[in-house]
Amino acid sequence: MKPLSHPHGGGQYMDFEASGNTHNAGSGASGASGGSGNGHGNGNGNGNGNGNGAKRPFSHRFQVPRACERCKRLRRGCSEFRPCLRCINAGLRDQCHPTTISYMPVSSPQDSAAGDHQRLIELLPDHILEYCLQRFFEILHPTIPLLTARYVAQLRHAAQDPERGLESICVLAAMSAQVLLQVESSPQEAHPGEAVDNPETFGRHLFETATTIYETTPRRFPPTIETCLFTFFLYACAARLFHHSQAFRFLRESTTMVELFRPPEGDEIIQLVYRRLFWVLLISERSHAVRYRRQLTLAITDTSPKLDSEDAANAGFWSLASLFRPLDTFFLALHNREVSSTVPTWEALLSVEAAVDSAMKPGQNLHSTQKANLHVTQLWLRVIIWQLRLRLGHLVETHQQLSLTFRYPIEIARDLVLSTHELPLDSFRVHGVGLTEKLYDIASALVDVLARVPLTLTNAARLPVGNSPNDDLEYVKALIRKLPGHATYDDLLDKHMEQALRSTDHA
Repeated sequence: MKPLSHPHGGGQYMDFEASGNTHNAGSGASGASGGSGNGHGNGNGNGNGNGNGAKRPFSHRFQVPRACERCKRLRRGCSEFRPCLRCINAGLRDQCHPTTISYMPVSSPQDSAAGDHQRLIELLPDHILEYCLQRFFEILHPTIPLLTARYVAQLRHAAQDPERGLESICVLAAMSAQVLLQVESSPQEAHPGEAVDNPETFGRHLFETATTIYETTPRRFPPTIETCLFTFFLYACAARLFHHSQAFRFLRESTTMVELFRPPEGDEIIQLVYRRLFWVLLISERSHAVRYRRQLTLAITDTSPKLDSEDAANAGFWSLASLFRPLDTFFLALHNREVSSTVPTWEALLSVEAAVDSAMKPGQNLHSTQKANLHVTQLWLRVIIWQLRLRLGHLVETHQQLSLTFRYPIEIARDLVLSTHELPLDSFRVHGVGLTEKLYDIASALVDVLARVPLTLTNAARLPVGNSPNDDLEYVKALIRKLPGHATYDDLLDKHMEQALRSTDHA
């Protein structure tokens, strides 16, 4: 079954489809012409011969859509009309019959879906699924609370139906792939033999299988909540594997589909999953947009799903959402350097900064993974705002508000050390390369400041005894070396330090 191209699939998907169709069309034409286009000779020593052995220029060669039975059997050139000229000249016009077409049996969409369903059922036995669900709720759920126990039970029941359970088993398979890639690939978190012998290898295989099914399954409209979830989990897997273009495509498709999805009235389970998915996608898209200078799909409007801020169990998640609420299209346009007729003022960033600073409530009972993500993300956003002010010329040497001074990254790095030095390493590692990139941005800003702004006694007096900005930089560098993507970002940070020192020497 030829896969349908997704309306939001992006150029990469369409190029793949186009190249595949071109290749198939070429081979089909060669076979349909009875071998006249395959370069075989006609017995006279040349591959472009006709019936009397005379050579014809290749540019004048004519291929008919389908040769007659006799010309095909003789592997001779045929003409387009019937009876063909060769059969007429041989006195066999009565034997000139069109080639019989033999059709390959074409599987129906139902047959294809049933085959994909069976493949995932065999690939994801119950004991592996149980293990991945347990690890998801233990490690990932505090940050991405998409699934609930009731919804998982509903998914597992629907997944048993070969005819209608493909979407459900796809969600469970993609979720399991994310757990195996993002959680179990961590040395401290891995439990060899408890689920699979090599979690990362199996996770990659599960992800690739799920991606193939996603590419070859016709899209439903309007989309279901399962399709939205499936695409999000594929995004998470692609991001963990550093497939940035593929990750962006899955993220953009997921945000577009959730915009089109309308939860059924009265179904509290689906409505809860939808509300949480909306905010998980909004956080993911805005974080991705800041890091890679992308545009936004999701906007917060009066009709957007509401945050249940009274739910104490998800207090950390709501704090994370509050960090990204103020990063609207205006902020991203400013960050992306879009051409605008309005000149931004220094007051324009004050409300964004105030919202970021007040997003985390004191005294919250947070999981260690939430603490690591929240503290790093908040400090990273402060760096992003500071960099905007630096570019716009809004910074000064001294100010009562430290965020308006050139030295502010020194304070940010100090806060990072104080707020995270007691957290376990796995609370950082589980968030993947996205958190590593944020730490790299913080360290880079600190390097720029240390290379250009000399520390005065007044600045140094604010620091605890035995610590300096250089010590804080070494702390961040050591942390980066232990996280996903360390080989790339540790090297980039070293090069950035060399470049900063060279520019200082030249100055």
